[in-house]
Amino acid sequence: MTTPTTYPASVADLVDDFKLWAAELGTTPSANATRKRFRIGNDKANALLATLTAPAPDERLTSGPATPPQDEPTGPAPEPEVTAAPVAAEPSPLAAVDVDPGPEIGPARVLPAAPVPAEAAAPDDGWPVDEVAAKLDSERARLIVQREDTLARRAMEAEHRIAMGDVREQARAAKRARRERARDAADAAALSALYRRAQRSGTRARLRAQIQGSAEMRALRVARVRSVTLAAGVPVLAAFAAWSTTGVQAGVARLLGIDAGSPGWWAAWAMEPALIAIVGLIIIGRAVLRSAGGDTDWRADAIEWTALSTSLALNIVGGWNTDLAFGEQIGPLLAHSVGPIGAAGTAFLIGLFDGYVSAARPWHGAPRLADMDLDMSAVLGGRPDAINRPEHPRSHVLTGDVRTLLDDTRAAVADGTLTPAPSAYAIHKHVMGGRGDKGKASRVAALLAHTAA
Repeated sequence: MTTPTTYPASVADLVDDFKLWAAELGTTPSANATRKRFRIGNDKANALLATLTAPAPDERLTSGPATPPQDEPTGPAPEPEVTAAPVAAEPSPLAAVDVDPGPEIGPARVLPAAPVPAEAAAPDDGWPVDEVAAKLDSERARLIVQREDTLARRAMEAEHRIAMGDVREQARAAKRARRERARDAADAAALSALYRRAQRSGTRARLRAQIQGSAEMRALRVARVRSVTLAAGVPVLAAFAAWSTTGVQAGVARLLGIDAGSPGWWAAWAMEPALIAIVGLIIIGRAVLRSAGGDTDWRADAIEWTALSTSLALNIVGGWNTDLAFGEQIGPLLAHSVGPIGAAGTAFLIGLFDGYVSAARPWHGAPRLADMDLDMSAVLGGRPDAINRPEHPRSHVLTGDVRTLLDDTRAAVADGTLTPAPSAYAIHKHVMGGRGDKGKASRVAALLAHTAA
């Protein structure tokens, strides 16, 4: 007898198992026990119970004489007497109506019942023991095969899922490894470029610091101070002169009594520009002479300060108002004196800084460039351990960017990043970072190939 499966089975599939189970019990099972046993509903349980028939009684086991069967009545059954009682109707108090009495109702005739034949006894459905055992063995073998097949299919599906997971994990690991290799290559290229740039820049910075401390650079800085002083002082001097021009013109016109609009009045406007031109000429001449090792004497200083004093005096005369008291003249006089006083102060500062420049000694205590041991090969792109070969015939016409690329490529060859004769693709990728004009890389590759030949 097989164990019920989880799948719903039909009644025809359960009949054999049900009969074997009933034979083991030795009695007809109940509907509730049948439902629990086979996990079926009421309809299927009733159908299985209907397949069992009660066995015919064994006449040998009965005690006592058999009761003879009674004769069935052959004639018609006696009819029951039905007496029809008269129906009395109460008279209506309102109106009398004639009613047709209709046919008379007599007693009903009862027909005899048909004889019911006795049911034939169902045959005994007993199973031989060997056949039952063989059937149970067959069912058990079938279940074992089904379970083994289900287990094998589940195992194959699990192995397939595990294998697919391993493949996906390997793909992710390979992709991650590729990204890391690309990142490492990019970092290595960037670090190599940074090293080369730092090497060149550091060397240049060191050389620049050494050169800045030389006597030649100190002399250049001192000369630049004189140039800056003149470039800034002369325009300031001209601005103050423009402010005092009107005061000087008014002072000249008042002292000479010149009428407005006359030629002398117009010529008085040139007085202040002439005085400031004299002062500027003396300042510039003194600076040039001091830069060449010479100098001016006291006469130039006297002429300079005489011109500035004349400008100041004419501004005071031009701003004097005789109608006002002396205390009220202080404000206008100071306003008119701003121009000449500012021009005089600017001229004094220019002469002061020019004296400082002349007194400077840039050559004292500073090394000269010729005395310095400056290694310019790292900056100029040369290699001290390289074999002297004739320069490429077109190397003297290289542009600045091509020359810089050539120096970078030589540095990459020196530190082992590139081969002695790299290709244009390698130069464009490792030195130029994959960007820029590929024609420059091709030209540098040709130059290096010619050098390596």
